[in-house]
Amino acid sequence: MLVGVLWPVYRLEVSSEGRPDAFLSLPVSSGDRFSIRFLHSYDRAFFQENYSIGSDSKILLRDMTFQSHLNGGGFAYPNFHLRADGVGELRDINEARKKIQFMMGSRDLANHKLIFKGKTFHLSDGIEPFEIVEIKLKKRTVLWDLFEKVTSSL
Repeated sequence: MLVGVLWPVYRLEVSSEGRPDAFLSLPVSSGDRFSIRFLHSYDRAFFQENYSIGSDSKILLRDMTFQSHLNGGGFAYPNFHLRADGVGELRDINEARKKIQFMMGSRDLANHKLIFKGKTFHLSDGIEPFEIVEIKLKKRTVLWDLFEKVTSSL
């Protein structure tokens, strides 16, 4: 029984760099997938980064999909594919990261969202424009996770 309550669990935490409390904290397991979706700054088309939780407790950038025309630039990346519907894909990136960081855009221009298990979370609901968003895994124990649930409901 004691071993079970000390077993590690992981949470995906979204916060503004330098703030002590997370804006969003979601329970995750190895293999879970999530996406960051936003409107690109210069052509206002969607851009989506697709991630998964690795078995080594790291965040894995799997691939990217986008409608962006990239000012006519294009990619030299070997796994770039253009779908029939005009959406570009960068496939097989598979880059491990300890955390994800980016500057928060305004809701009316960038509209950053985190998509996880069919739910969409608008990051601008808790993070101001120009703040640095930080997304990382936080290791807890089952006992600590239970303690936080109980104390947050008080």
